[in-house]
Amino acid sequence: MKKFSYKYYAHILERCRAEGYRVSSFTDFDPSSPKTVILRHDVDYTLDGVAALAEMESAAGVTASYLFRVHAHEYNLFAPTTFVLVRKLKALGHEIGLHFEAGSIGRALDMPAAELLVREKRTIETILGQEILTASEHRDFSHVVHDTPALDQSLDIYAFGFKFYAMDPRYSKDMKYLSDSNANWREGDLLDHLGKFNRYQILIHPDWWFESDLLLKGKYAHGNGNGG
Repeated sequence: MKKFSYKYYAHILERCRAEGYRVSSFTDFDPSSPKTVILRHDVDYTLDGVAALAEMESAAGVTASYLFRVHAHEYNLFAPTTFVLVRKLKALGHEIGLHFEAGSIGRALDMPAAELLVREKRTIETILGQEILTASEHRDFSHVVHDTPALDQSLDIYAFGFKFYAMDPRYSKDMKYLSDSNANWREGDLLDHLGKFNRYQILIHPDWWFESDLLLKGKYAHGNGNGG
């Protein structure tokens, strides 16, 4: 079975359920559940794969948090196609949140990060017509080049009206945190860890997952000049 394939993702969901984990979005997270997985998707560079993962999750009876960027070059939250996709995610029971960039974009625009974060949250809430409760920070190569610290080192993210912040130690330290950043499970494959801990936050980027071959996945984010 190919890693990062849709078939493999369906297998991951099956294993989670078979191991007795309650898999959910941040907003559906039940702290009283003895075995739980918070499932998060940062929508970085492309919308390809988002609907496919969401449908598989719905079929498996689980929910996930889909966190979108406001400043993405590759997709536009105001575009009708994006709005239709987001509406579909909501209909399937998934959560929509903010993948903010107030630190790096604020630096580039010479704008206070706090002011920009307010605008980012307000923008996505205006588009969706609902309050946004969950956030994570988008950190890409520009943070390395400019040595930009994580925004939570200088600002209280919860002060902006969020209920959940993905990198809060409650969800990233007290729980086992696993991420597929750049199609690389840094601590080894997810399934090698499953069952060793009772609580997980798992970050999966839809960019990297595919049906038959990643090179055939539509306007692939990291090819044809579309990605970063």
